[in-house]
Amino acid sequence: MGRAKCTSIGSTVEGKTNMRTKHASIAEQMKTRDRTPPKEPRIKCLSTGSTLLNLAVSDRPFGGFGLGKIINIIGDSSSGKTTLAWSILAEAAHRKRFDNHVLVYDDVEAACEHDVAKLFGQTTADRVAPPRGTKEDPRGSSTVEEFQLSIHSYLKKGKPFIYILDSLDALTSDDEESRMEEKVKAYEKGTKPKGSYGMAKPKAMSEMLRQIVRKLRDSDSMLIIISQTRDNINPMSFTPKTRSGGRALEFYASHILWTAVAGKIKKLEQTIGIMCRAKSTKSKLTGKIRTVDFPIYYDMGIDDTASCVNYLIEQQWMKKVGSKIKTSLLSKPMFRERLIETLEKEGKEKNLREETGKCWKAMEDKLKLNRRARYA
Repeated sequence: MGRAKCTSIGSTVEGKTNMRTKHASIAEQMKTRDRTPPKEPRIKCLSTGSTLLNLAVSDRPFGGFGLGKIINIIGDSSSGKTTLAWSILAEAAHRKRFDNHVLVYDDVEAACEHDVAKLFGQTTADRVAPPRGTKEDPRGSSTVEEFQLSIHSYLKKGKPFIYILDSLDALTSDDEESRMEEKVKAYEKGTKPKGSYGMAKPKAMSEMLRQIVRKLRDSDSMLIIISQTRDNINPMSFTPKTRSGGRALEFYASHILWTAVAGKIKKLEQTIGIMCRAKSTKSKLTGKIRTVDFPIYYDMGIDDTASCVNYLIEQQWMKKVGSKIKTSLLSKPMFRERLIETLEKEGKEKNLREETGKCWKAMEDKLKLNRRARYA
């Protein structure tokens, strides 16, 4: 009996000791957990179709513009704005995570004559639709009010969407149209028209954007508004010219991108594409101002492979061996054109984008001040 009693007491003491040790261990884990900084929320992004442009607007090689945002792309004529817009739609059309998104191209100017299936894939051609009408007989918005009704109707349906407005400059407003009728009648009568004709559209845009900005964020939707410049942008200084819509876009847009033609690409003395220079002047994802160049071909669209190779050569991430280029992605040095063809033939585009992202990060790290944070 005594032996059994002794064993029982020993077990009780050992149990209490183990319990105290367990509680102490939990307490230590809790302290450690409290000191561990919370993970940053993952930001949902949609690729622009250009790795360099993705990096310029988000510091991510595979993700560009943030979902739930308003994006304003501004540029002079033939600077690649429409091709960029369709590339964004193509990226969404070919990514599984965007299968539930409605893809809309509002061709206000009725000027897009791209061979969508050839340039951006049959999947893109099948999925992208106009805001009204049919694919065979598309009807774009003609006034700010029609555009506003389209956006509200998509928000009301409850499904996320990617909506491209091309372009804001071609929209009028109901007030402008009624005033124009009054103006015509006044001139016919030989009298002067009354009132101001310059503020109807900016007021309508400001009202609309204020109403939808929060709803876009909550629905993981994206609105991309293309604007024309009144004059060409200087590709070296990017001096902005006037744009329609007033200051509302400057305030509500999370991304503002300016495009210009940095040069023309020629073959056999004929122009076959342009070198697009894109400057991100506002990005709520990074807060940085960055400029990148990438080629756009008339029969191909954005040449992402070539732009990545050009960038890596420029930054000496890919080394020159005589007149050939050496990269860790391939077994032997090659001439530039051959290297680009081989990377695509061997399906190493993803690896190339990863390398470009590493190079970009290395350059960005060099730009950091590396000083102690004031409020650490």
